[in-house]
This record gives sequence, C-alpha cells and structure tokens, in this order.
Amino acid sequence: MLLLRRKGASAGGFTLVELLVVISILALLIAILVPSLRGAKRVSKRVACGGNLRSIGQAMRMYLNDSNDFLPVVEAVPSIPIDEDHPRPSIATVLRPYLEKNFQAEEDPEEELKREGNEAFHCPADIPGKINREGENQDKSYYETEQSSYRFNTFLHMMRDDVSFTDGNFDKPVKLSEIVNSERAKRFFGSKPAEEDIWLLRDYIAFHGEAGQEKSTNYLYLDGRVADLER
Repeated sequence: MLLLRRKGASAGGFTLVELLVVISILALLIAILVPSLRGAKRVSKRVACGGNLRSIGQAMRMYLNDSNDFLPVVEAVPSIPIDEDHPRPSIATVLRPYLEKNFQAEEDPEEELKREGNEAFHCPADIPGKINREGENQDKSYYETEQSSYRFNTFLHMMRDDVSFTDGNFDKPVKLSEIVNSERAKRFFGSKPAEEDIWLLRDYIAFHGEAGQEKSTNYLYLDGRVADLER
C-alpha cells in the first residue's frame, strides 16, 4: 500500500528536474518570440507610415493640379526657418486642406477630417525621445516640432538651371516640369529623370531601423509609390 501511494504521488506531480526543464523551454520560447514580435511591430509601423505617405502623395497631386504644376515653397525644417523674419509654411500646412478635401467621411465628419488631415502627417514610429535631438527639440518628436514626420524635398528647387547653389532664390516658385526637363537634372540622373526617379517626401530620419540599412526610411516618389531610396 505504501508503495502504491508513492507511485501515485509521483504520477500526480512534477519533480524539480521536470519543472526546471519546463521553465527552460518557456524561457527559450520567449527569447525566440519577443524579437519576432518586436520585428512585426516595427514592420507594421513602417507599413502604416508608408500608407500616410501615399495619402500625402495624393494630396500633392491635387495641389499641383491647382497650382498649375508649381511646387510648394516650404521650410525643410519649420522649427529652424531659413529666414526667421519671413518663415515659410510647413508642408503639412500647405497640403492638409487637400487631405481633408480628398476624404469623404460617412460618420462623424469633424472627427474623421481631423484624423485624416492631421494624423496622416504623423509616422507611428516618430515618437518622443526615440531620436536624440538637441536644444529645444530634445525629447520631442518631429511631428511635435515640425507638424509632420515627413520632410519635403526642397532640394528639387536647386535642380533648376537658373539657380546658383550659393546665392539662388529658393523662394521663387518653380514648375515640376521645369525641374524634370532641366539640364542639371539630366546630369544628376544620367538622363531625363522619370517619375520613379524623383522623390517628393521622406521620413525626416531613419525611423524604422539604423540609417543606411534597407527599409529604414520611407521615400515617396513622384509616381506615387513608397520605397527605399534607390538613387
């Protein structure tokens, strides 16, 4: 009878060795799954960020139609204007009305327009404190300080043939077609640039990985696609 009791007790419980084995297996599974979950979260933020850029690209198309193909004149970094006495608007200020115009809300229009017009400029990976910034911008996201997580390609204005790199008037409105057909752009791209060659906006910095690595930064190209920098 005593022997039977001991066998029953052994069959109904775990030995210390068995518990240690189970704990080790669980720890191993957690070690394997946690990086995968973090990676999935990072990818989902990059995809959402790219979706925002596509929406902004549609707004840019509408703006160019209304402006007769003239690009907006905006600050590259609104918190640090080139001319403090005459600051330019941010790209978010210029394009937000077109995002709201492009969105047809079925329910609660005010709330939906607010979300669509503002949150489209906020990359989910652009969070306070993620990037080490200096001065008054320390511990602030780019969305907080620049009204947008995405930077407009102000370098495009320098693609005009009549602009000097040292004393050019970068506030002069310029048509996108004028840039595409310029000799300077042809020399830069090696031929007449196509829509898939020219990027309009990008993440301010590498929100989605280490700078220089693949898929660390989203770029919006003139043809509406979002991809890495390819040229």
